[in-house]
Amino acid sequence: MNPAAIKTKISELARAHKETGDELEDHSFSESFEEQAEKLIIDYCVEKGYQVQGFPHEKKNSGNDDYDDEYFCHDRYRLYLDNLLIIHDDVADLMWHYFNNFWPDFYSSKEEYISDIKHNLETGLLYDVDF
Repeated sequence: MNPAAIKTKISELARAHKETGDELEDHSFSESFEEQAEKLIIDYCVEKGYQVQGFPHEKKNSGNDDYDDEYFCHDRYRLYLDNLLIIHDDVADLMWHYFNNFWPDFYSSKEEYISDIKHNLETGLLYDVDF
């Protein structure tokens, strides 16, 4: 899938999220929209061959039993995306589109968003995983 198609799908998911999010008592359904949007970006990055310290390609193909399904968790993929967005403009654009569509009032600009991600990566306080 190309970035334009991914952005279109993310926009659709964000609209569905807004339409159903306020009605739901169980936020797990609402969170699935967010997870679907992130998965689109993750799949794009994996397809492009983007890696961070060998994650995910080299780790999946290493034959090492330490790299099981639990290792390839949501939090680690989130760290993967955050690392990629500071080095790949296409990933930064997709992540900004995702974040800005789901939470449009959180950051005033893409630059502020990226700066916050860089800060989070530098401090490591937001992440419970590493590569």
